[in-house]
Amino acid sequence: MARDLNRRVFLQRAGQVGALAAMGGAVESLLAACGGNVPTTPAPTGSKSSKIASNGLKLPGMLQWGATSDNGAPYVYRDPKTSKLVGFELEIAAAIAGLMGIGQKQIETDYAQLDQSLQANAFDVILNGWEITDDRKKTEIFSQPYYRNGQQIVVRSNDSRFTNKTTKDSMSLKDLAGLTVGTGAGFKAEEILSADKNIKLKSYDPDLPFNDLALGRIDAVLIDFSTVTYYVLGDGPGGDVNKQLKLIGKAFDSSDYVLAFNKNSSNATTLQKEIDQALSELKSNGTLKAIYQRWGLWTDQQPEIGIK
Repeated sequence: MARDLNRRVFLQRAGQVGALAAMGGAVESLLAACGGNVPTTPAPTGSKSSKIASNGLKLPGMLQWGATSDNGAPYVYRDPKTSKLVGFELEIAAAIAGLMGIGQKQIETDYAQLDQSLQANAFDVILNGWEITDDRKKTEIFSQPYYRNGQQIVVRSNDSRFTNKTTKDSMSLKDLAGLTVGTGAGFKAEEILSADKNIKLKSYDPDLPFNDLALGRIDAVLIDFSTVTYYVLGDGPGGDVNKQLKLIGKAFDSSDYVLAFNKNSSNATTLQKEIDQALSELKSNGTLKAIYQRWGLWTDQQPEIGIK
């Protein structure tokens, strides 16, 4: 991933698995394509939809999406207990495939190579916390947003400087002035922090900064809210609540996650329209909201992109 506006170059590391909206008679074929890793539940009550076309796929009947599962929690990763693929983006891929009546398959790809692999038509789409940048616009077209992410401040639970701060407070970089703040190398927060001369930035690669924060080696962490849900709040298989740390302030400096298509592929615009139709359905029938609630990812920003 480019280092300018992106949540991670290296997030090849480190919601419970839940509902899959499988429409029509797609359940059995979808489970087979997922290797049995994604359980199914009926679509939300009252949801009625005809099967969405899938004419833009490289391989008929199979949505292939590029992502890294190498400790990529909570997006897509191996459940530490079962070694099966899990993740909220895996559930989204399966739900899209369910609406189309097809299978889906994650194509394991090093995160830094996703751009090149898409251009080589190694898969249909990138689905991996992808954000729109000016560089990507040159070679890619994008779906409508499926998740609105934000930057979250994390501090030690016993830090007296933040005793009265909660997640209901509105905070900004001004609240971190004079502090040493950690984040992941290549994360969007790294760019945000590096631009503020009143903050001492400490970047972490390949590890994440949470252990150093708990040990008092840094004052705070600024990082994606979606990352915090797993590593601090403990949501998702393998996640543990870190009682030494707490979130303060509402997430800020939001950006949207989208699917990316190869601009040079003759099928790109066809598949883009089909994926957008599926996402619109998943937004309106409650499936996306249910996924985000299970994974601890639901925020009041999601209705801003049409999720009901």
